[in-house]
Amino acid sequence: MPRSVRARRGNGLYLQIYPSSLENASRMGKIGRAAQDSGVFSATHLVGVGTGLEPAEEDLGAGLLVVRLPARKFSGGTLGRVLRVAVWYSRVLGRYGREPVSLIAAHSVWVLPLCWVLSKRTGSKLIYNAHELETETISMFGMKKKIAQRIEALLIGRCAVVSVVNEPIAEWYEHRYGMSRPVVVGNTPVMVDSHEGLRERLGVGPDPLLFIHTGHLVVGRNIPLILKAFHGSPHHLVFLGDGPYKDDIVKAGQRSPNIHWLPPVPHDRIVSNVREADVGLCLIEIHQDLSDQLSSPNKLLESLAAGIPALCTDLVEARRLMGELAEGWILSDPETELSTVLETIDRSRVTVFKQAWGGLPSWDEEVASWVQAITGVVGPSAPPRGVMPHEVDLRQD
Repeated sequence: MPRSVRARRGNGLYLQIYPSSLENASRMGKIGRAAQDSGVFSATHLVGVGTGLEPAEEDLGAGLLVVRLPARKFSGGTLGRVLRVAVWYSRVLGRYGREPVSLIAAHSVWVLPLCWVLSKRTGSKLIYNAHELETETISMFGMKKKIAQRIEALLIGRCAVVSVVNEPIAEWYEHRYGMSRPVVVGNTPVMVDSHEGLRERLGVGPDPLLFIHTGHLVVGRNIPLILKAFHGSPHHLVFLGDGPYKDDIVKAGQRSPNIHWLPPVPHDRIVSNVREADVGLCLIEIHQDLSDQLSSPNKLLESLAAGIPALCTDLVEARRLMGELAEGWILSDPETELSTVLETIDRSRVTVFKQAWGGLPSWDEEVASWVQAITGVVGPSAPPRGVMPHEVDLRQD
């Protein structure tokens, strides 16, 4: 462990544990930085799974460290996956079971048992930072869902602080478990104010409307539908990101010069790029699971943080955030509505939205109540330095 982030006696660690390689853990990084900048913890570790493709440790500076502990691969389907998780659990316990830990955060329902055991072993406090409606996602069904629901029901009451990403999810947890309302930490992007020259890079003049889609180019985001709708449109469209649909987008751009692709950029430059477009796209596919319906995707928040309208799937949080301005920008059925709505969008509609939009809270404002909650649980061990507007870039979401 680098000496700069080794825990000092009497001043404990803050652990954030999530069962992934932490390649796209920008939210964990932002929350971890806010906790570390409070002055309460000697160091903050983001603990994930090592795959051998990323560094085992990344020192992000000022007491923030990414730690990836390896998990052995086993053959044998479900049994193999269970054994792999068990090995990783044991390595997390082995690494931190004797460390001076002050606070442990489970960032997934599946690590709640591990974090609870570790909190008992170290005498530390346990908190739960849910990234979504954990037990109600599309991947949760059958016995898997029942196990996840049981884990959450058993352990959520043992957490000193529970935080979620938006108000609709906070309301769901409050009513589901009869608990105090969780602390809401919205995922407002942290950004730098810079000129990206987006239109110049694309060769798009000032007159056409430019639509932008950010993030991973994967299934579930209506990308084939979007490509079809923009083929032959007077509007321009740029995808800023990477993923399996990249080749399809590049080919579509060869057929339709108004369709463009650009590689991903660091997290703190996404909003600067979006600000130079006119309309954001957040057309995620809503399935039957509540987690999708109550989600607040980064695409939505990046558009609103940039001060431009988001053409969006009918999400509860989109309607809550945009209020009366949501009219005309929310699609109940993108498959039947998108092409028609694109014909009605012009610069005057965009201007009306931009002039009326009041903006999102800053990241500092979003995270302040959470920092106050966790420092109240742990107790100050050093004079607080406040929550600083730092962004931790662990690649683009």
